[in-house]
Amino acid sequence: MYSSFEILYLAIVIDSLSYTIGTLLYGSPIPVRGLKEMGHKMIVNSIYVAVLANIFGLLLSILSQLQKILGVNWSIFYLDIGLLQIQTSVAINMGKFLYGIIVLIFYYFKVPSQFYSLVTPLLQYISFLTDILILLNFYMDLGLFIYSSYMVLIAIGILLMALPFQMGKGIGAMLIAFTIVFYVGLPLLPILISNSSPLQNQNFVLQDIALQTEEFYAQIPALFYSFILIPLTYMGVLVGFSFILQSFIGGYIGKLPIPVEI
Repeated sequence: MYSSFEILYLAIVIDSLSYTIGTLLYGSPIPVRGLKEMGHKMIVNSIYVAVLANIFGLLLSILSQLQKILGVNWSIFYLDIGLLQIQTSVAINMGKFLYGIIVLIFYYFKVPSQFYSLVTPLLQYISFLTDILILLNFYMDLGLFIYSSYMVLIAIGILLMALPFQMGKGIGAMLIAFTIVFYVGLPLLPILISNSSPLQNQNFVLQDIALQTEEFYAQIPALFYSFILIPLTYMGVLVGFSFILQSFIGGYIGKLPIPVEI
């Protein structure tokens, strides 16, 4: 896999080509206004991309400083997600263990089959926890991907923006924006989940079977809120900020963030 600096070098080479094509179009004797406007846009975009490529290191430093300001880092992210995975796995295993004990008790005392419906909420609880564990694994994989690839992703975004005729400007700006926002904001996700998770105060002491299983079933809305609703809402906020930043980086809102005049 190419390093981020190799990709940046390729971006600068392609950007030079785009600049050359832009100057040819802008200085062309062909009296076509659209052709000259395209040349002007390519020249401006090439200068802008060259600036982005040269402040790449500064951009990475700014991202690190933003994380320090927010009081989060990727080590905390991995630790918190790992703890949530452990809590969820323990709850699943304890739920399965409790279910096994209940079934053995029913079998030993020859309890009629219609009473087995008493443990149905427990099965639903275990199934829901399994889905939550899959989501936590997804959050972990997403974090690992962003943390290990964010420099390459930003460099690829700059490379796409450097393509001639601005063919990859929108996609490149989107890739840069999404990478920046999720690199800074995603480590906050497990903190939001942990603050509302009901798994921290879980009680698996077997007393009244019907009451115990109903208590498990009653926790499903709280689990849905903590592990699904909050993450989806937060992800939506991050995506929204990403689109705003994309418009800013790509120059779709007013002028380019770095003024370039010819």
